[in-house]
Amino acid sequence: MKNRKLIVCSGPSGVGKSSVLKKILGEIPDSFFSVSATTRAPRPGEIPGVSYHYMDKQEFERMLAENALLEYNQYAGEYYGTPTKPIEQALLDQRTVFLDVDPNGAFAVRRNRPDAVLVYIAAPSMQEVRRRLESRGDTPPEKIEARLKQAQWENQQASNYDYIIINDDLDVCAKELLAIIAGSESAEHYTADKRISIFKEEM
Repeated sequence: MKNRKLIVCSGPSGVGKSSVLKKILGEIPDSFFSVSATTRAPRPGEIPGVSYHYMDKQEFERMLAENALLEYNQYAGEYYGTPTKPIEQALLDQRTVFLDVDPNGAFAVRRNRPDAVLVYIAAPSMQEVRRRLESRGDTPPEKIEARLKQAQWENQQASNYDYIIINDDLDVCAKELLAIIAGSESAEHYTADKRISIFKEEM
């Protein structure tokens, strides 16, 4: 694909973002997925440089002072953020760059990079979000409720994105995202202003 862009994806936990992005990354061999930086310790099974770039708070705050982060936030006393340099280099190399961040991060990226394309990935319904979270079998009920509450807030931000795609079928969802990346005419069907009414009905 010739029309390379900075693609920022958001969506609630349980919506299947990882599955969609994994499929897309396989479709675009020279694509680049941004790995976030964090000050929290690695969890079992996580791989440094793949899951996150792990660093101490002093190093993270140095990056903040040097304006070396495209966006950042703090949760439970730990920092999370997106290093700017790898993204800028990938864009210079004409690669398609993908970020997976929450709405606050997406809007911060938009402020710093007005050329960013914001895509909100939604589930067909909140009931489906619940079903997917419960089917994992590794999430306590209280955390499921907290994630559903967070999902409702994230859904309310969808109208501020450029596009909305609904992950009811993985192949269809990936095809829609590819159309957006390519800038094809069919992408107009997925703009937020055209999809928001359907999106609200499905929520």
